[in-house]
Amino acid sequence: MLPDPEFPPLLSGHAVPAGEDPFAVAIQASGTGELAAGDLCWSRAETHARAAIVLEPECALSKATQMAPLLMVAIGDALGAIGPPNLAFMYRWPATLLANGGEVGEVMLHVPEGVGLGDTPGFIVLGFSIAMSLPADIHDAPGLARHATALFEEGCGDLDRTRVIEAVARHFLSWVDAWEHDGFGAAHADFLGRMQPVDRLVVAIGPDTHEGRMVGIDEDGGLLLEDTDGVRGLSIAQGLGIAG
Repeated sequence: MLPDPEFPPLLSGHAVPAGEDPFAVAIQASGTGELAAGDLCWSRAETHARAAIVLEPECALSKATQMAPLLMVAIGDALGAIGPPNLAFMYRWPATLLANGGEVGEVMLHVPEGVGLGDTPGFIVLGFSIAMSLPADIHDAPGLARHATALFEEGCGDLDRTRVIEAVARHFLSWVDAWEHDGFGAAHADFLGRMQPVDRLVVAIGPDTHEGRMVGIDEDGGLLLEDTDGVRGLSIAQGLGIAG
């Protein structure tokens, strides 16, 4: 059995049984006031590194949504620090994590109902899931079926769930500190630099599909997409399905 993760003083860890989703647990407990800012729920499952952090932003939701790409940058840094040198870790906008080109995980953001982009939310829940290993029959593993690969399959056999969650937590706090001083500009280059290059990008937002060539990332982590009508922007909130 793996040891429990150890977290920096600003975070309080809460173990969640392997069969439960820490993101769902954190959402429910935050809504009832059982969890607050700095509480981190993590899964005891060893097939993936999965955790959720409760945040209480002191800013409008439109800015708080930057926490999702900020977490992606933190994950990229964490795996760059503890993973093998041949691991190509990248992102697909808005929230997909890639290892050597294959989908390995995702970042999620929950916002309480009724909170508009101009409002300051009482709390948000930020989560991530990274596949460590894939079972023989992936379809028998809820939550992993959509992953095309896992870290073990990409040469990360020395890593485990505990090391990944610990590293992500440390790097995320470091990036939050930079964000509080310099905004998303501090992470912009890292976010753009790991973005998967594709000639044609298809983004589904609700019932609508947006297709074009990615020409950049705006100052808030939004996507700049070029199609036959020119260049248009899709905000990170739109990409995450958060209505304004």
